[in-house]
Amino acid sequence: MTRIRTAVVAAAFASATLLPAQSFPVGRREVGWANSTGAGSSTLAARVHYPATAAGSNTPVAPRAGGWPVVVFLHGFASPGTLYGAFGDALAARGYVVVVNNTATFDNNGQEADGRALYSAAVAADADPSSPFANAFDASRFGLCGHSMGGGNTANVLSNNPGYRCGLAFAPTDARGSNASRVDVPFGILIGTGDVITPWQTFSRPLYDGLTAVSGLRHLTLLDGSVSHTNLVGPFLFGGTGAPFAIAIAHADGFFRRYLLDDAQGLEVVLGATARAEPRLVSLDVEIENPDVWPDADMVLGTQRRLSVGAEPGPCGILASPSFAQAPIPTAFGPLLLDPSGLELAWSGAAGPDRRFDVILDLPTDPSLGGVTIPVQAFGACRDAGLALGAATGLLLR
Repeated sequence: MTRIRTAVVAAAFASATLLPAQSFPVGRREVGWANSTGAGSSTLAARVHYPATAAGSNTPVAPRAGGWPVVVFLHGFASPGTLYGAFGDALAARGYVVVVNNTATFDNNGQEADGRALYSAAVAADADPSSPFANAFDASRFGLCGHSMGGGNTANVLSNNPGYRCGLAFAPTDARGSNASRVDVPFGILIGTGDVITPWQTFSRPLYDGLTAVSGLRHLTLLDGSVSHTNLVGPFLFGGTGAPFAIAIAHADGFFRRYLLDDAQGLEVVLGATARAEPRLVSLDVEIENPDVWPDADMVLGTQRRLSVGAEPGPCGILASPSFAQAPIPTAFGPLLLDPSGLELAWSGAAGPDRRFDVILDLPTDPSLGGVTIPVQAFGACRDAGLALGAATGLLLR
């Protein structure tokens, strides 16, 4: 156990799909993709924001092995997608392709159909050799988000999900009917008490309460009265590029880093201590269906870092092994993702009401540990399954 614990203490999160820590030039391109689903707009008008070889309109997409993760964004009622350019640019600069829907400006049902159709249209554009986006998208890593009407439609689209891995709603309207109860992917909501257009008690709270079948994580982040309906994902109308917008971008990046790029460190700004230290935070409601583990920052030799486990209140901890299992191993607590030979309990404790258990690590300075990767897996309580094995990731010494 000492050997594994020492290596884990010296480790940091790493993933082959981790986003580079840089800001990319942003390209923009207007598209009019054909709708092959038979429902919604016949032509899916959208503006695509993307990491580019040079900033500007219609510049080439920057190359990335396997393609870029894609976020489809649904606009608010009477607010065309062109008004959300700052949001698209900000996420694209962080390494995502952002497809901003620009149809169904006044049509709630039509936007739902178009949001579903944009998935297959974007996948088709990626597969078309004549498309400027040929081989530019990672078709296995699509997320969905939206604002206001588009936030509510994020849940509506995911109730009959064509392939999106997760959903994030900004200041949403509620989902229609029982749609929220059919969403089975991770889902988050971000809103401020200063929103008088879609008040959180009327819309966000019922939506969150209805998300009873989500996997991984559901959360409702409520910010204070400085956060309004129009400044959260602006600048548009009466919005700006101030603190609410910066919070929304950081939140979206963290959420999509976790669920599109399998980089659990993104959870730090969603439900970690950093999220809870935000001065504008009023409350953070969280339900965890799959225990997870992440550090507060890249862990480097000779520094002190925090490693956190996210789980429902109760016993939890971190398992470690010299290698991952070649295939998931069924157990009474869910699949074991680590090689059982050499499997050890690295840390254990209990998650409290904030759904988190923290370990403070004093990382050694021994350079011989450089490059060591240790597979770890979280375990803890979750709503439906009691104590369960959760997500696994590799920890790399830097």
